[in-house]
Amino acid sequence: MLNLEKSIYFDESLDHYEIGSGNSLYTRIVSVDKKGKTAIYIHGGGSGGNHTLLLRPTKWMIEHELFSKVILPDRRGEGLSSPLKEKLTIKDHAKDMKALLDKLEVNGPITAIGLSYGGPIAIELAAMDSRIDEVILMASSLGLRDVDGFRGFLYKHDLLTPIVKRYYRRNLGKYDWKYSEFENVYDLKTEKELMKFFTEEIKHTDKKMLESLLLQNASTLDKNNNGVSSEIELNIPICQVIGGNDEIWETNLESYKDRFPNIKSTIIENERHKGAILNAHKFYEGLLSML
Repeated sequence: MLNLEKSIYFDESLDHYEIGSGNSLYTRIVSVDKKGKTAIYIHGGGSGGNHTLLLRPTKWMIEHELFSKVILPDRRGEGLSSPLKEKLTIKDHAKDMKALLDKLEVNGPITAIGLSYGGPIAIELAAMDSRIDEVILMASSLGLRDVDGFRGFLYKHDLLTPIVKRYYRRNLGKYDWKYSEFENVYDLKTEKELMKFFTEEIKHTDKKMLESLLLQNASTLDKNNNGVSSEIELNIPICQVIGGNDEIWETNLESYKDRFPNIKSTIIENERHKGAILNAHKFYEGLLSML
């Protein structure tokens, strides 16, 4: 659970912003009337999510004076942003984020934050945009870890795609359409409750989004699209907060220190990947202690 402690007025705006080639990103901007730093917070992928998953953590970080403005886009292919017509790489998503910052005419310095799959996107964004002077990886890393067990078997033999396709075909459009709101996931207690919550929201998603969601999943499951580009080197601060038992992202970053000398980690002991939601206070308090 991640609760706000103070009564603060948050100014919020929602709009579609054109980023070129007929595409747009549906974006919320949360701010307070106080001088401070700007951040862009990029959500994860592959599950029909959107920026509302980051809304409560965003307000928590603003409340604790880490930032005074946070930009929260729906990544292309999810939420109300333009649907996908082809697979996108991590770098493609980073280009979208840069185009959004350009459209908003945001001046630096800017912190790029990424949750899960949003983390490598934040790194790629920093590599191409000099306004980014800091990156935060929440339940994320520079690359995926080697997946083992039954899930690893499915991943290595390209068997996850048909499972995902059946899941979406069974659930998409089952209820009337509505824009999914994920802010209340931080009140849940178990992974089972979390999965049920996401499935219920998927049932409100239009069947027309099937192709886009499948392309989004195919992008995240692509073995050639599982981390930051090997040629990237960054000297800016990179802060990672990750569960010690994260089953998706690398937790040992020693092999990256040559290319990212200012990277540091806070390990949340005994937490898995979904701990960033189910025990979010541990992760964000860990971030607060680093910054």
